Amino acid sequence: MSDQLRHSDFRIRKLIGFLGISIPFVLPALTGGEVLSSISHYYYLTAPSLYFIIVLSSLGLFLISYKGFSARAFGEKDYINDDWLTNFAGLAVLALVLVPTACNGSGNGDIDAICRSGLFPLSGHLNNTADTIHLVAAGIFVALMGWMSFYKFTRDIPNKDCWQVKLYRSCGIITWVAVGTLFLYFITGANIRNFVFWMEVMALIPFGVSWIIKGETVEMLRELTYHKK
Repeated sequence: MSDQLRHSDFRIRKLIGFLGISIPFVLPALTGGEVLSSISHYYYLTAPSLYFIIVLSSLGLFLISYKGFSARAFGEKDYINDDWLTNFAGLAVLALVLVPTACNGSGNGDIDAICRSGLFPLSGHLNNTADTIHLVAAGIFVALMGWMSFYKFTRDIPNKDCWQVKLYRSCGIITWVAVGTLFLYFITGANIRNFVFWMEVMALIPFGVSWIIKGETVEMLRELTYHKK
């Protein structure tokens, strides 16, 4: 991989990480700190919906544009290389925008009024099938990001006991635990206030952290500090 391509990949990694980690903080901030039932429900509020659509669309496109390492360089199968995995993940993120969650059960009075009126914004809906598509796309995205962090981000590091490997694997495990917990939550029909939102936060933060670190942000900060001295 050429230096120019490596720098491009590092930049994309940082952008993916910062975009992902910003979502659970910025969306509630745009509503005065209100926490909805899920991150996806912010789609139905004006200011948060703009951020939701722009950031998720950008995140999806960045994932699709990311190439990463060739599978053959590590003796892997072509169909599980970085490019394929991030392409699928990127398409799943774009699906989250094109097929939003159903408007019901948000915990917000304004969104409940939208549900009752049937005057949905953009692609909003109250359809169980579309809601299932949205949930499956979210699950695919998070599961693949856990795979990237646990397996892909660690393979080019010779010392498997270093802090980076431990961090990437921990991030991968946390995202998988979050998506697995949500799967059990939905199939059991449980109803815990804002539970989905906090599980999504639990998935997004380690996802963002792993991509930021893989973008050599720590090394960049060290270089800036060294030059200042």
